[in-house]
Amino acid sequence: MFDLSVVASQGRWLLLDEAEGQLGAFETKAEALKAVGDFAVLDREPRHVLIRDGDGWHEALVEPSRLH
Repeated sequence: MFDLSVVASQGRWLLLDEAEGQLGAFETKAEALKAVGDFAVLDREPRHVLIRDGDGWHEALVEPSRLH
């Protein structure tokens, strides 16, 4: 169910895919979650993502980004 994770590491936010590994590194958690939304556009479905920010794992549902 959770193929994408956003993990804080060494001052960056990493977007990780279970199968592909690291997909990107971002300055902020918001930027990383926007990237998750961009991936959700491919499926046209919201994506469940796990977020690790130092004090445990949290779950978020990210809606697909809007196409312009």
